[in-house]
Amino acid sequence: MDENQQRQVDEAAEKFAQVIANSYRAVAERGVSAQQLNAELTQSFFNGVIDNLRAQAEGSKDLARELANQQQRQREATQEMAQASVGAYMEFLNSMFSYYQGSVQQARRDVRR
Repeated sequence: MDENQQRQVDEAAEKFAQVIANSYRAVAERGVSAQQLNAELTQSFFNGVIDNLRAQAEGSKDLARELANQQQRQREATQEMAQASVGAYMEFLNSMFSYYQGSVQQARRDVRR
């Protein structure tokens, strides 16, 4: 092989090596790009999950607060109803005693006459 052919073979080999190096670079760049995209997608997924969990926790907290408020209102209503019942019963007893007392006083007046 003469020097000219050797130079052509060397140039072809060098171009081939450059093409292969460029291909490897492109593959490596695509790999890095894919990794970055996967990292972003993973982060986006977990951020979505975290946001949903926060929203559910807030909803649960609001629900618990509302339930506690309803229980407090129920306690107050029950207490008011019990007080009203006791008051009505006391009025009934007072009226019975008043009637009895009035009857006794009337009987005394009748006896004195």
